[in-house]
Amino acid sequence: MMFWFAYTGMYKNQLQELAQRSCSNLPAYACHREGPDHAPRFKATVTFNGEVFESPNYCGNLRQAEHAAAEVALNTLARRGPSQSLAARILVSSYSVSVFISSSPFFCCGMRTL
Repeated sequence: MMFWFAYTGMYKNQLQELAQRSCSNLPAYACHREGPDHAPRFKATVTFNGEVFESPNYCGNLRQAEHAAAEVALNTLARRGPSQSLAARILVSSYSVSVFISSSPFFCCGMRTL
């Protein structure tokens, strides 16, 4: 069930958006480089919510390796489904925003304007 990312590609962006929605720390990427200077290969890991996810293969550049690691993270998290703590953090975050908006001076006559 892939409910928190609807389109393919841009996995790094999607993982960052998930972190922001769930009030988690932003993903942190680490890279391993090997090979000669004229033909380097990269493998990346991403740490998200205390877990480390690794790109499955070596890639031709750093961006591809980080993208592959983020894809592994999102696919793993999607297979698990939402955790209770993750869902609770999203609800608390949403509630906090709605309380802020409703007490804002820009909230007038039942209309929320930002």
